[in-house]
Amino acid sequence: MNSVPPVTELMKDVYLINEFDGTNCYLVTGSDCALLIDCGTGFCDIRSAVENVTNLPVVLVATHGHVDHIGGAGQFKEMYIHRADTALINRIQKSFPARRIFTAGNEAVKRNGFGAKNVKKDEYKTKWIPIDGGHAFDLGNKEIIAVHTPGHTKGSIALVDKKDRVIFSGDNVCDALWLHLPGRTSVEEWLPSAEWLLEASRENKVYWGHRVPMLTSEYISKVVGWGREILQMHTKNSLLPVTAQYPEQIDGILYKTNTVFKK
Repeated sequence: MNSVPPVTELMKDVYLINEFDGTNCYLVTGSDCALLIDCGTGFCDIRSAVENVTNLPVVLVATHGHVDHIGGAGQFKEMYIHRADTALINRIQKSFPARRIFTAGNEAVKRNGFGAKNVKKDEYKTKWIPIDGGHAFDLGNKEIIAVHTPGHTKGSIALVDKKDRVIFSGDNVCDALWLHLPGRTSVEEWLPSAEWLLEASRENKVYWGHRVPMLTSEYISKVVGWGREILQMHTKNSLLPVTAQYPEQIDGILYKTNTVFKK
């Protein structure tokens, strides 16, 4: 089985690397180097996919510290990630056992013939390089700017390519938004990030981390509306961490009732 994931050119110098229906990763090439945005779970050969596109030096950055976005980092010597997502919980998700467990449970990936047995141990002991919002990746003829967008994780970032008018938003606004896992923020803290993305989407294309890669302004607006309604539905945080979904449909927001508001 060919383990090199397929690559689609979205526009000149901007590519989608689809991890066999697992994670959407993105490659932006400049005149001096290329930026790989997310690296999947690590059950396939994403480095070869990158090398099939460009022979430029490659810089890896993660939109957030979940296993399906940082699991393939062991194929690279360094990974940039927001400092809020360098916590122990994120490093555990990068581990070999966590990657195997996640891959084994990913139905979309299994339909493509991959499973836990395909997860390889790291080639490199990847150096984690913490960054903050505002960090600029200089690719030579363009800069990609990191914008801190806390919510899905405390260290979620969006990568803004002003030259190509593209934003790579990770999983911070999406169908079936998860705001209930450890390491997330409150709904109240997430909402400004989503509102920022909505405004930015009016002049930029937005690509996220799974399934159909492009998010429309109309869809982002709908998710923002759901977030506002959640805040209106609650007067305070609950004492117990009950998982709720709003609206009760496939692509609603999952959140904890004890973290609706910032404590």
